[in-house]
Amino acid sequence: MAILKVTTLAFPGANTEIIARGKEILKSTIHTAEIEFTEQNPDAIFIVTGGSERKATELLKNSTSILILAITENNSYAAASEIKAYCNQTGINSILYNLDNEKEINKKIEQYIICKRALNQLSKYNIGLLGEVSEWLINSTIENEILSKKFGINLEKIAWKDFPEYSSYDINADFINHFENDNFDLKDSSKVYNLITDIIKNKKLDAITVECFPLVRKHAVTACLALSKLNADGIASGCEGDIASITGKILVKELTGNIPWMANLASIEDDKVFFAHCTIATNLVSDYKIDTHFETNLGTAVQGRFLSENVTVLRLNKDLTKAFLSYGRVVDRPERKDSCRTQIKVEIPVSDIQKLQNNPLGNHHLIIPGNHVEILNYFFQLTGIGLV
Repeated sequence: MAILKVTTLAFPGANTEIIARGKEILKSTIHTAEIEFTEQNPDAIFIVTGGSERKATELLKNSTSILILAITENNSYAAASEIKAYCNQTGINSILYNLDNEKEINKKIEQYIICKRALNQLSKYNIGLLGEVSEWLINSTIENEILSKKFGINLEKIAWKDFPEYSSYDINADFINHFENDNFDLKDSSKVYNLITDIIKNKKLDAITVECFPLVRKHAVTACLALSKLNADGIASGCEGDIASITGKILVKELTGNIPWMANLASIEDDKVFFAHCTIATNLVSDYKIDTHFETNLGTAVQGRFLSENVTVLRLNKDLTKAFLSYGRVVDRPERKDSCRTQIKVEIPVSDIQKLQNNPLGNHHLIIPGNHVEILNYFFQLTGIGLV
């Protein structure tokens, strides 16, 4: 069972009976977590009585997010609402629940713990940007300062020239055997994989996004298969130097355990969206084959049949203030010759179609197998990210 660290707050000089009663109420209400009472760095504060507001401000000096729990008696909720207002004004992300009447409180506490754990993990992330953000991604660059302030993420810029040419690396037989392939020579792709994994180890990266087109133009070799395998291996990896997408990828990974597929928003119909891209992880598809990279007709890419019947669609903006979030059903798996290799059509609500048409946050969207809207919604509420 997960642990929820809680600090109880009451008016100065409150007798021990009042505080003990509050602790018993808390323990008898919450069943999805083990309550651990603490005096510092809590996950949540429990307002036992009014008159505790000043204590709360002192406790929250270095906090970025907090769960506020209250009850109706002894002016608890009244004080909690003042504390919530203080958090809103000072930029502390917070959620307030009244234990007396909050529906599904245990489920919400469980969601809070998942999100708090994810935030803790994100604060340890070191993302690598290999090369530059691709020149056409004019609305997908998140500045390091924003990543650091919002989530504690570090973005490290890495130049291709700082490492040997991919051709100097050995052939990776395990990489070649990973892919079911009879038609393409994967030796060069395996060397690119070795180069990127060397960079990840050398720079101690937790995730990476790669400006891949210079590699294609200079050497006629792509990073598509390397990125596909890295994602299948559990290392969030993206292409085109897209920082918004790699941030979304690690966020989803920490919240759900899934590394999503980054795909182009290729077309929109009345109630369907067409997504396509060349770097999908092999664990997300069946009946796949190796083909060339679509835009250049060079190198190698993955063309597969997307496995999941239902997906969550996500996109973050460049300021980490907004997100597009939708849930839909995969209704077609085209094999068009004029689009990136792996392709799906997803039926989503018409209202979300209109958002994509009128207020898109950018091109690339993240496709997550299954329905994860609820936990992502909760995370965005906790971190002050509004939905489009």
